[in-house]
Amino acid sequence: MIEFPRAKKQRTPNIRVIGLGGAGSRVMERLIVEHLDGVSFVAMNTDAELLAESNADERIQLGASGTGAGGDPDAGYAATEESASVLSESFEGAGLVFLCAGLGGGTGSGGAPLIANIARRCGAVVVAVVSLPFAFEQGRTEQAQTALSQLVQQAQIVLCFENDRMAEFAAATGPAHQAFAMADTILCQAVRSLTSLVSGEGLLHVGLDELATVLRRTDARCLFGHGESDTETRATDAVERALRSPLMNRGEALKDARDIVIHITAGPELSVAELSVLMDQLQRHTGGDTRFHLGIASDLRMGKKLGVTLIAALGTDAPEAALQQKRKLPRPLPVPVLPLFESAPDSEPLSESDEPEPTQATVAAQKKGKVEQMQFEPVNRGRFEKSEPTIVDGQDLDVPTFLRKGLRLH
Repeated sequence: MIEFPRAKKQRTPNIRVIGLGGAGSRVMERLIVEHLDGVSFVAMNTDAELLAESNADERIQLGASGTGAGGDPDAGYAATEESASVLSESFEGAGLVFLCAGLGGGTGSGGAPLIANIARRCGAVVVAVVSLPFAFEQGRTEQAQTALSQLVQQAQIVLCFENDRMAEFAAATGPAHQAFAMADTILCQAVRSLTSLVSGEGLLHVGLDELATVLRRTDARCLFGHGESDTETRATDAVERALRSPLMNRGEALKDARDIVIHITAGPELSVAELSVLMDQLQRHTGGDTRFHLGIASDLRMGKKLGVTLIAALGTDAPEAALQQKRKLPRPLPVPVLPLFESAPDSEPLSESDEPEPTQATVAAQKKGKVEQMQFEPVNRGRFEKSEPTIVDGQDLDVPTFLRKGLRLH
């Protein structure tokens, strides 16, 4: 029998779970009920009425109108940008931020990349756990893909779940709300497992750096499976249930995974023999060069149950430079993308309102042609080509701030 040491509280980062928009808030509300230790919850929404119903520790309205984004990512982006200073205050002191959102709508698609950027600049490690629309949500698919391409540049880790595959848990002839509920449940399980994994509680601990190494891949799609059992053969049964997950393709998808995070949750009666059986069973479903990253947590609430969570990401290693070259933001963010786990200086501005005005000397030099200007190729705005520009106080916010104000880039 394995003896679990006392949790080392000093190793636990300051963890915050963000429920963004309607889909993200549903996942967050499920997690609130579970009373996760050391975790604070923050609800963010452009819809004031939905925000008022939240049970989160903190509620932040994005934008002043409170009427929602109406499915428009530009409106969600503008509302989030308007609340940038409030968001930076909320993220102060956070070590790890889980950003839960559904991509495809206005608030989630427009706000998630910018929120991840602000959280990183405040020194937090950002793990985005997001879902993609169902196939029958045709109008939202393009918006979701655009938001995802932006988000992978801003968050250190992005776990992307496809609603169509998660819905396979629900009966094909069952009510539609069951499919949505199942998708929310799976995202909730992922956040719960990762929170326990990095909190440092239990026998084995997987750190944030190691987790980023495992999950930072060129393909943001996530392999995920979760199973529990309290039978006499609970280790075998729990693994089989995790492998039966549609997101694992019944275990076949693990053969393509280079690294796999295995998180085991059980009471104090977990034995070495059970661990051996569990790992042997997993090795039969993986390739010969697959690397396992094992975390074990003790939870007295499990009783005699044993839970197994499997998490992996498809694709190859994705260095930051490669991601920057491959995925270009369709529109500029107000702050630059930062390297992995690097925080910006505290004095660096977060929003347009904090940026310094150009000096008279700079303006004069520009007029005389003494300041080199960077040349930019015109960018096709894609689906926004025919849309009206975003004009606020007579300024076109679609034009980068440094161009509007004539600032020089160093």
